[in-house]
Amino acid sequence: PDIKKALGANVETYKSCNMQINLSFNLAGDWMLPFQEYVAELLEDGVRALVYAGDADFICNWIGNKAWTKALKWKGKDGFNKAKDTVWRPFFTGGAAGEARRYENFTFLRVYKAGHMVPYDQPENSLDMIVRWVNEIPF
Repeated sequence: PDIKKALGANVETYKSCNMQINLSFNLAGDWMLPFQEYVAELLEDGVRALVYAGDADFICNWIGNKAWTKALKWKGKDGFNKAKDTVWRPFFTGGAAGEARRYENFTFLRVYKAGHMVPYDQPENSLDMIVRWVNEIPF
């Protein structure tokens, strides 16, 4: 209650998605727009990029995400496509948590046993993912 008060959030019933707000975003044109061209520009400018997807995500599935990352037109495309997938083993568990493909400043990560909300489904592994990414530790 104190946090809700501090945030000014007078919410009595939680909803995972407010359809009125969702509709407002849609009507404003803020809905599933292609962004891969911006990723290519960022990569060309040397900005690091991580694309991750849960292997049980049926909204933004990992197969489609991996396909667009491999098709992305940037100077490192050939190297990225020749790179091998490696098993990602988080520091916390040591077990296989996914597969990573990395070349230069671009990384694709498939997260095992995770749906659309990877941090919800795999909180410990998500923490490892973020810690590695922020600290530039390979997967």
